[in-house]
Amino acid sequence: MIYVIIGPSGSGKTTLGDYFRSLGLKELVSHTTRGMRPGESDGISYHFVTDEEFDLTDKIEESVYSGNRYGVSKREVEEKLECGDIFAVTDINGARAFRSLYGGIVSVIYICSSARRLRERMRERGDSKESIRARIRLLKDKHEYRNRFFADHVIENNGSVRTFLKQGRKIVGK
Repeated sequence: MIYVIIGPSGSGKTTLGDYFRSLGLKELVSHTTRGMRPGESDGISYHFVTDEEFDLTDKIEESVYSGNRYGVSKREVEEKLECGDIFAVTDINGARAFRSLYGGIVSVIYICSSARRLRERMRERGDSKESIRARIRLLKDKHEYRNRFFADHVIENNGSVRTFLKQGRKIVGK
């Protein structure tokens, strides 16, 4: 099974992904042209690449978010899928691409949080005020909350982390 996690910036996608990894699911590591944040590692958090390297990668999907490019390579999916259940953190376009290519083995999970909680989380992880404003504006302008209707599962992340992760565990059946 391929679990695809989507949701607004700051919703908890990384937190849910870390939890899925602790349950034994393999993560699909995206390529990005974004700079590394404190605590991130190349090949674990993302494959941090130049624009030129990104162009040469055979990707399932790609997107631009806040001026940075993201995409999951076909090679990454094929290699990790052989080992069992996997997951990816992506956007709605990535979720559509996964579903188009892999059909019934894809389960899309949308994480929903209030704008207030999104701002808090982005502030806590060190995003600049300008970046936070831009991401919240993008969320509203692109009507990102509508992406919940594409998902197979919707998880609310406005309360405790424990409750949030419990919802994720039910979905993967671990």
